[in-house]
Amino acid sequence: MSTLTGEQESRVLQSEEELYSFFPRFAKPASERRVGIECEFFGIERETGKPLFYLGPRGIEAILCRLAANFHYEPILEEGHVIALKRGETWITLEPGGQVELSAPPVRTVFDIERELQGFRDELREIEKHFPDITWLSVGVHPFATRDEMPWVPKRRYELMASYFENHGERLAHDMMKRTATNQINLDFPDEATAMAQFRVIFGITPVVSALFANASFSEGKPNSLLTWRVEIWSETDPKRCGLLVEFLEEGRSFRDYVEYLLEMPMIFIVRGQKWIPMEGVSFRKFLKKGKGSYRATLSDFELHLSTAFPEARFKHYLEIRGIDAQRFHLIPSVAALWKGILYDEKVREKAWDLVRDFSSQERLKLHQSIPQEGLRAKLGPVPILEIARELYHLSCEGLGRQASPGEPSECVYLDPLNEEILKPGRTPAEILLEKWSGELNQDRGRLIQYLEIQFRT
Repeated sequence: MSTLTGEQESRVLQSEEELYSFFPRFAKPASERRVGIECEFFGIERETGKPLFYLGPRGIEAILCRLAANFHYEPILEEGHVIALKRGETWITLEPGGQVELSAPPVRTVFDIERELQGFRDELREIEKHFPDITWLSVGVHPFATRDEMPWVPKRRYELMASYFENHGERLAHDMMKRTATNQINLDFPDEATAMAQFRVIFGITPVVSALFANASFSEGKPNSLLTWRVEIWSETDPKRCGLLVEFLEEGRSFRDYVEYLLEMPMIFIVRGQKWIPMEGVSFRKFLKKGKGSYRATLSDFELHLSTAFPEARFKHYLEIRGIDAQRFHLIPSVAALWKGILYDEKVREKAWDLVRDFSSQERLKLHQSIPQEGLRAKLGPVPILEIARELYHLSCEGLGRQASPGEPSECVYLDPLNEEILKPGRTPAEILLEKWSGELNQDRGRLIQYLEIQFRT
C-alpha cells in the first residue's frame, strides 16, 4: 500500500477529460520494459509464532531502524515514527498489520529478481544477530494470530482505511488489512491496445493462477478448511473496489473505461499539507465536479485514489497483478516468471486468451468464487482448470524462451519448481502443506515455522 504522506501534484482538475490521458503517458517501448515484484512477509516470534508489536526493543520499528543503520536505507517518518525505508528505487514498507513489504526496483529479468530477493534475505539474516528470537514467514495468511492479536501500524492512512471499511466494507475487511500477504508482479505496457490486451488476459486467467499458487490453508494455528483463505477474505472486503472486473474481459475496452471505473469508485481520503482527510465514500466523479467543503480535486488526489482500488489487477504507472498468495521463498520467482512469459509475448498472450476466451461472465465469477475451496480441482465451465494451468506453464516457457537475449539462458528455469512440485502432482502449495502437517511436521508449530520461514539458514 502507498507510503504517500503529502501532495505530489497540487494542480486542480477542471474536468474528467484531463484524466483520460493519464495512463498513456506511462507507456514504454518494448526495449525498456521491466518486471517488478512486491513481496510481503510476516515477522513473528520464533518460539511461539506470535506477531511482532510495532513498538518496543524487539518491535517492527526497531527492526526497520536496524536495517536503516546497517544497509544505508533512508528512514521515512510519519509523526516521528519510522513507517518505511528507501534506498534508491528499493522500498521497504509496512502493511496495516505490520507485514513487511519489499518493493524491489523494476529489473530486466527474473534472474535479477532472484538476486534482489536474495539480497533482502541476506539483510534480514544479518540483522537476525540483533533479533535472534525473530523470524519471517512467507505465506498467504498469518498462520497463528487472530485478527485482534495483529497490531495496527501507526499510519493515518491505515487508521482511516480501518474506519472506512468498518462502515463500508464487509465482514473480513480488517482481516484483509492485518492478516493477509501476497506476491504482486508489476509489468510495463508499450501502448494502450497492448495494455488492455494484457488486462483482459490477466482477468481471464487470474483465477487459475490464484489456484495454482493457493497458499493460505492455515490460520489461528490450525487448518482452516480452505486452500486460500486470502482469496476468500478479499471476496468479503469491498465489492466496489475489489474482485474480478469481468467487464474488462470484453474486447475494445480502453484506458477511458478504467478511468470511468475509478471515477465511480468511492473515495477514502485525500492529503493536504501532511494531513489526511476522510472523504466518507464520496465518488471521485462527484468530488471532481462539486468538491468537498473547501477542497477541490487535484491530480495527486487521483493518484492516491488509484492506490485504494484493489481488483485482481490494476493500472498505476504500470500494470500490477495482485491475485496471488505469498509463496514460500523459492517459489516467488516462479510467480514473476509465469506472468512475464505470458504477458510479454504477443503470440503467447493470444494463445493464453484462447484458452479462456469462450466462457461467460457467470462461469468466470463462479470459478473465482470456487478457488478458495477447490483450488486446482475447480472447473471453468466444464473444463478442469488444472488442464488450463498446465497449458499456461508451457505457454509461459515458450514466451520466456523468445524473450531471452542471444547467449542468455531462458527464465523458464524458474518454472521448474512450479512444474515439479505443483503441476505434475496436481497439488497446490496449500495441499502440500496440509499433507506435511499430518505427516513429517507431526502437527508441530515449531516445524511449521521452519517450513514457512524464508530460509535464514543455509
